[in-house]
Amino acid sequence: MATYKVKSQGVEYTVTIVDKATGGSLVTIDDREFDVKLSGGDTDPAVSSRPTAPAWRSIPMASTPGASAVAPIGDGKIVAPISGTIISVDVKVGDSVSVDQVVLKLEAMKMENDITATVSGTVKEIAVSEGSDTSTGQLLMTIG
Repeated sequence: MATYKVKSQGVEYTVTIVDKATGGSLVTIDDREFDVKLSGGDTDPAVSSRPTAPAWRSIPMASTPGASAVAPIGDGKIVAPISGTIISVDVKVGDSVSVDQVVLKLEAMKMENDITATVSGTVKEIAVSEGSDTSTGQLLMTIG
């Protein structure tokens, strides 16, 4: 079993990987389980099959503790990584943003989470407003 802390769009997740006796592995991301096939060297496994749910497609998976994470998918769509409430929108349509810039804040489980831009560009659409309740995977913003 291996446990990692990964951060995506300002939200930290606990990821646990357990090899299954029947082959493959079970990856748990904050209590959500996914069956995956791991590939790579003997001491450096990399996740080769990721869950396809939109909320999880941009979570970077570290291959070893302390290693650099895989870059998030850069399609410009920012989705809610977890259900919660929007507590601030820090940009407006037409603003220029850069990668990792905080664009809004999401409160979830009594914690304030910075949601950051995954690409540099111009804010094209903001699909939520302050006080909006969100669900996991919901589109929050589009940057183009």
